[in-house]
Amino acid sequence: MTAGFPPRLTATSEQATERRQLDLFLDGRDAFLVHEVVTSLVVHDRGRAETCLERLRDEHPFHPDLPALALLVAALHSPPASPITHATMASDIEALRQSLAPTAHRLLGQACTIFLQPLWETLAVGAASLPFDEAHPRAHRSWLGQQYGDWTAVRAAVEAESHWEARPLLRHRAGLARHHLGEPEAAIRLWLPLCWMDPVLFERHAPTFPSTILRDGWNAFEDAVFLDEWVADGAAAAGWFPAWLLLRHRGLVHLFQADEVPAAGIATQAFRHLLSLLPLESHGLSDPLVRQRRALQQLCPGFFRYYMEVVGQRPLRA
Repeated sequence: MTAGFPPRLTATSEQATERRQLDLFLDGRDAFLVHEVVTSLVVHDRGRAETCLERLRDEHPFHPDLPALALLVAALHSPPASPITHATMASDIEALRQSLAPTAHRLLGQACTIFLQPLWETLAVGAASLPFDEAHPRAHRSWLGQQYGDWTAVRAAVEAESHWEARPLLRHRAGLARHHLGEPEAAIRLWLPLCWMDPVLFERHAPTFPSTILRDGWNAFEDAVFLDEWVADGAAAAGWFPAWLLLRHRGLVHLFQADEVPAAGIATQAFRHLLSLLPLESHGLSDPLVRQRRALQQLCPGFFRYYMEVVGQRPLRA
C-alpha cells in the first residue's frame, strides 16, 4: 500500500459501496417527494403538488404524512361553500383554523404564512357581502383581514358598518387597524372607552394589545391596585382603568373631552374629573384646582387618596 493514498477499492468493495449509495437514495426518496409537495404548496402550484403527491402515494403508500399533505393539496382548489351565508362562512373559517392552519404549520414551518394567505384572502372576498353578525363575529372581512395583515381592509370593513363606534368588537378591530396603520393615539382613543362599554371584552384583549401603554399599564393595574374601596357601585374593575392610567400618562388627557365620557358611574365620573383637573396641575395650586380636587374627593375618597399619593410621590408623566 502506498503511503498517503487510500486503499484501492476492489470489485467487491465497489459493489458494496454502490449498494449503500442506492439504499441511501431509496431511503431518502420519500423525503425528496415530501419536499417536492411542500415547495409546490408554498407557491400554490396545484398541478405540481398533485403530481408529487401521487408519486409519494405510489412509492410510499404508508407514509405517515400522506393524509396531512393530501389535506393541504385539496385546499388549493376548495372554493368557499355556496351560497355564502354567515353559517357557511363560519364553518369554512373554523375548518381553516382548526385543521388546515395547524397542519400547514407542522409541515411547512414558517412558510405556512405564505401558504395560508391566499386562502384567507379567498374567504375575505367571499365575506364581502356579509354584514357584521354578533352571532358569527369571525365571518366578516374585519376579522379575516387581520389573518393576513391587511389593516387597510380591516379598517374599511369596520367603518362600512353602521354605528360601528358603539359596537365594542368592531371598535376593538378598528383600534387594531389604526394602531398598525401608524396611528397609536387614535387606537387608544378607540380602546379605552371599552372599559365602560364592554369591560369583559376589554379585560380579555388588554393583555395582547399592541399598544405598550395599554398592555403594560393593564398588567401593572392588575398587579398593584386594590379596588375594593373604589368599586362601591358594583362597577367592573376595568371601569377604573382609564382614570388610573391617566394618572401615569398625563399626555393622554388631550385625547378625550369630558362631555364624550358618559357619567354612568363613579369610575367614569372620576375619569371626567381628571380630564379637567390634570391640566390645572401644571399651573400650580389655584382656586380652580382646589375646587376640582374637592369634587374628586367627594366623588370617591379612596381614589382621591390614591390620586394625592401619586401626585405627591412622583411627578406625573407627560
